[in-house]
Order: sequence, then structure tokens, then C-alpha cells
Amino acid sequence: MSKTKTQTSPVTIGRRSFLRNVGMVGAGVTLSALPFEFASQAAAQTGARSLVCVFLAGGADSFNMYVPRDNRETGKTHAVYSATRGRFAVPAGRLLPVGDGAFGLHPGLVSMARLEGQGRLAVVTNVGPLTRPTTRADYFDQRAVPQSLFAHDAQQKLWQTGSDRVTGDDGWGGSIAAAVAEGAAVTPSFSLAGSNIWQNSAAAPAARLSATVRIERLLGHDASLRGWIPSFEGVETVLAGAITEAQRSSNELDQVAANSIEQSITTTAALQEATEASEANDVGMDDISGNRLGMQLRQVARLIKNREALGMPRQVFFVRMGGWDTHRIQQQLFPVLLQELDQAVGSFQAALDDLGVADSVTTFTASDFGRTLTINGDGTDHGWGGHAFVMGGAVRPGAYGSFPSYATSNNPDDVTAPGRPFAGRLIPTTSVSQYGATLARWMGLSGEQLRGAFPQIDSFPVNDLGFLRR
Repeated sequence: MSKTKTQTSPVTIGRRSFLRNVGMVGAGVTLSALPFEFASQAAAQTGARSLVCVFLAGGADSFNMYVPRDNRETGKTHAVYSATRGRFAVPAGRLLPVGDGAFGLHPGLVSMARLEGQGRLAVVTNVGPLTRPTTRADYFDQRAVPQSLFAHDAQQKLWQTGSDRVTGDDGWGGSIAAAVAEGAAVTPSFSLAGSNIWQNSAAAPAARLSATVRIERLLGHDASLRGWIPSFEGVETVLAGAITEAQRSSNELDQVAANSIEQSITTTAALQEATEASEANDVGMDDISGNRLGMQLRQVARLIKNREALGMPRQVFFVRMGGWDTHRIQQQLFPVLLQELDQAVGSFQAALDDLGVADSVTTFTASDFGRTLTINGDGTDHGWGGHAFVMGGAVRPGAYGSFPSYATSNNPDDVTAPGRPFAGRLIPTTSVSQYGATLARWMGLSGEQLRGAFPQIDSFPVNDLGFLRR
């Protein structure tokens, strides 16, 4: 139900004029949907927790991030990997050993290897969108297969909604935010990378923040409307009246726009009040100059530092790093991408350590899809399953899920059509639903809430993979 506010001097304004006026309001904080009214069982749980999604846009070649070294017991050997990947294979001697040494991380992931050595990194192997556990025969007969496989936009959507259909628009990050919002007037969901499907929620719209603006300056020192547009005399009265009028309108577009702007004002005021001291922005991370992902994560660290002052002990964040669609010059691009990723997450984790909140923050990666095991001459092509990484003090270290076969013949996980050259597009052995549900449980969602967030979750025998301590 739309809220209305009593104004001392209401100004009647038509719908077209209203939309024209709100178009003038450019701000560092925007909200993606309707205002929210929260009622949550998860909110009753004690303890601050923050969940950070690092989305690697374009389809990251995670098969070269986490690599078998020598595990003869399972047959996952470096020799098989190397024969399949050809000249893109990372030499065994350059890998950074993790766990019992049977696997290694790419030599560009020094910070992540350090986290693994500290017991604060887990790998979820061969994860991707699934309707149910799927075999090669299921794929070729098109039995319960997710829609639009290997397409960027569709697979990003399936990853971020936790569904197998492209028709849904609600993200599982939005479901988490709605469940933990504690009845607050300010959203606990923030994107540092613009709009995204993962945080879509009518009940808990995400605030979209700039990655480069200090918190107390998001909309200027003055959080009032006059501070937004100082050159417009009396704009507070005009816009406040316009918001009221639009909220009373029978036109849903008017109501959506008005509620979104009103909530932006509330969010901005709350952020300013909680972070007006300069110390609110002091989280370190001075080593990430020029690192786009690092700048986003620095803003996340600032909001986590102030989560208690903001009255949002549980928070949900989205950051994005592009450039992973490496059809060409992958050997040149990949080390650069890994350096940016590793520096950003390493600096972020160090900042969380300094703030004393590392045990209550979980950072995880996601991507459109994995890439092909084979190379196309200068790069790799779109795949399906891929590896994901989870970092933080609540992590149970190790590898989770079923590691796929890298064999070029009789590969049970590959969907290359019979008679066609081997491509190495791997069927996921763990679903996004299982991966996301494990993260959502850590944030406090109940079984019923998980079923709402992940429509296919009951199709899988396990809905908690166990990589987080609860």
C-alpha cells in the first residue's frame, strides 16, 4: 500500500509535470523499486552479518583458476587437465598448492591462496543453473534443461534469480534482503555496480551507490532536498508536494516513481546521519587506486563498518567486475583480470580484519557461466558449469561439490554432440540453487523462505553444501 505524507503547503501538480520534475533529481543514491514494509522471522536472529556478491561478468574461465595438480585416487590429474587445455594449461610447477596439495590456484591468485591457507576460502566446483540433477542424456533429450544455455543475458539472469526460466525477475539476493530487513525504513541492500537482477525485490529494493564518493558526500553535506538542488529555490516544497500528489494517483507509474524518490531521501538522510564523522570512511584499502573492483569493495567496507549505526546489522551487497568474456587474447587478458580480482578481494579482506568484522562477512563469486575446456585458437568459448569461490571468517575451507571430468573422450559431464569435435562444455554437478541456499541459510533464511527464493531447491538431495559455519 502506498504511503501518504501530510504537507504544510501541498502543491498540486499534474502527472507529466511530476515526471518532468523528478527527472531533474540526479543523485548518488537511487532505489530500484517500491518502498518496503518488512516483517521477518530472520530479523529476529541476533548477530550482524553481511553478504557480498562479486559478479564476474562475461563468463570467467574458472577452470584455470582452480586446477588439479595430482590426485591419482580420483583421476583428476594435471596430466589430463593439461592434455585437454593445451597451451592454455597452467604448468603444475607454477600452481599455488591448496588443501592437501591435490589442487592449486592460478599463480595470479596470491591473496586468495593466502586466505585458503588461513582457512578462509572454499571452492564450490562446477556450479551452474540446473532444473534438477542432469545427465548427458537429459541434455540431448532436452529433459528439464535450463533455458537459453550459453547466452550471456539469459545465464546471468538464471544465476541471479536462482531459477531455470528466464521469465522471472526476482533475485535471490533480493529475497535475502527482504528476509533480514528487520522492519527498518532504510534498505539493507546496496549495489555498487548499478542495477542488477540479483537484488531485484519489490519488498526490499536495493540502493544504488557510487563507488567513488565518500559516504557523507553521497548527496552533498546537506541531505535535505535543498542540498540536492541548491539552485532551485523552494524545490523542497514543490517536490514534496509532487511526491504526495503522485502517491495519491491512481497511476501505478506515478506511485512507483514517488515512492522510489521518497525512499531515496530517507536512505540518504540515514547514511549522512550515521556517517557524518570522517572516521566513517576510514577503512584502509589505500592500495587499490585504479582498481575498479577494489573501489566498489572499499565502499562496501565503509557501509559494513557503519552497519550498526545505520540500524542494519544484516546487509546484502552487489559488486561487478567485467572483462571476462575472453574469446580473444585470453593469455594476455587473463593475468590482468586475475591481478585486479586478487588485489581487490585481498585488500577488502584485510580491511575487514582491521575492522574486526571478518567473521561476520562472507564474500562469494558468481559469473555468467564457465568457459569451454578447449581453446578456440586465441581464447575460450561460452560454457555452462564453472568453479566459484567463497571467502570470509565463517568459511569452512575445502572443495565442495563434485569435481568434473576433464577427459576428452567418454566424458560424462560434457555436452558436446556425438560426432562433433570435443568442446568441453561441462554440465554443472552443483546447482546455483544449492550454492545460493547455503549462503542464504547463513544469512538466516528459513526453509520456507529458501523455497521462495530458489524454486528448484527441492529437486536436489542437499540444500546446504556445508561451506559456512552457522
